[in-house]
Amino acid sequence: MPSPAEIVRLLAERTVFAAAPRGTGRYHYLRKSGWAGHTDRTASGRVLSASTQFFEREDWIAADGSGRLLVTQAGTPVRPSGNFPAGGLMSDFLVGRDLPSVSAELRRRISPAGVVKAFSTVWLTQVVTPELQRLLLLWLAEQPGLVLDDAELPGVVVSVPDSARAGTRQLVFDSETGMLLQTRDVDGATVSGCTRWLESGYSDSTELRPAEVS
Repeated sequence: MPSPAEIVRLLAERTVFAAAPRGTGRYHYLRKSGWAGHTDRTASGRVLSASTQFFEREDWIAADGSGRLLVTQAGTPVRPSGNFPAGGLMSDFLVGRDLPSVSAELRRRISPAGVVKAFSTVWLTQVVTPELQRLLLLWLAEQPGLVLDDAELPGVVVSVPDSARAGTRQLVFDSETGMLLQTRDVDGATVSGCTRWLESGYSDSTELRPAEVS
């Protein structure tokens, strides 16, 4: 039986079968959907109400932190949708082209975030090419405590326990291409939130998607 690290390294090899991002331009375009549980409690902890909020989100982010966000719930734009000037958005792009430089950058990001959050934040804030995903997976395979989760989902589900977090964030990878499909936040036996990646690429305009310019 392969170890979790060996399986993650196999995923890294399969990134050669992943499609390159579409489009060209200064903006990293990301389209995601997901949901998050929301609970209102009293000061004593009594639950007043519980709901699930579904969302779709599109990001156009340039290297200087300028760009646009479009977040919708039930088709209606909600906060933090809008246009942002330079420095208004997180644009700490990971640009390393080899494992040592990627590892050094991710070690810096781990200190406040934890392994899995550092990994998924890269995907949340920039386009991840197959080449970069290969390096991310090779780095992940080196992390202590790596676990393969049996979540009865299509794909390979990986997590790394983090004592600083009350729950666990799972990474779900495409078993054919090694690319990240979704993250799931799990508290005990309950999934409290999920983010799915639908599309990524590049654009010269915050009004255009890669599919519209390719």
